[in-house]
Amino acid sequence: MEVARHLLGIAMASHWLLLILFAAAAIDAVFPVVPSEGMVITAGMAAAAGHQNLLLVITVAMAGSVIGESVCYFLGRGSGPALHRWMKRQERRQRLYEKVSAALHSRGGLILMTVRYIPGARMVATLTAGATRYSFKKFIVFTFAGVTVAYTYVALLGYLGGDAFAHDQLKGLAFSLSLAAVIGLVVETSRRIVVKRRAAKVTAA
Repeated sequence: MEVARHLLGIAMASHWLLLILFAAAAIDAVFPVVPSEGMVITAGMAAAAGHQNLLLVITVAMAGSVIGESVCYFLGRGSGPALHRWMKRQERRQRLYEKVSAALHSRGGLILMTVRYIPGARMVATLTAGATRYSFKKFIVFTFAGVTVAYTYVALLGYLGGDAFAHDQLKGLAFSLSLAAVIGLVVETSRRIVVKRRAAKVTAA
């Protein structure tokens, strides 16, 4: 446990933290196997400890994510039939592709802001935006708005944990990650309830 605390302290004070944060946010947008939330929370804790600037932490995470999502958008735009074949390999991906495609052209890019809170859905949404030739200018506007809200919230969770557990940074990290998981679970559960209710109303009608 002491080794973990020591390593966390080194990571928070590292001059490389912001560069790693940028890379994690960019990669996460294209390959969601590398979740960036943990890095943002750690950087937020580093800000609470005085090692980083909170506004800079949020800005760096946002920049990495916007670049990564833009890459994903253009991958979708240039993929052609290959993307459709990949989507069809998994029923959940196919349903999400159809849902995002319809929403982009009916309700606009608001879906790009909300879908990022559904596990694994952001990459599919950005690929879909590119594949359906959704306006890149609009895509950037909604993506920027989405990452601003998302990373401000996650960085503040880290800052809160770092400030509340200044005497034990490992507990602060555990607290922030747990709080993020609980909030995510509440949001996802609420979303599913709303979807089921809407489906029930449509069926009843």
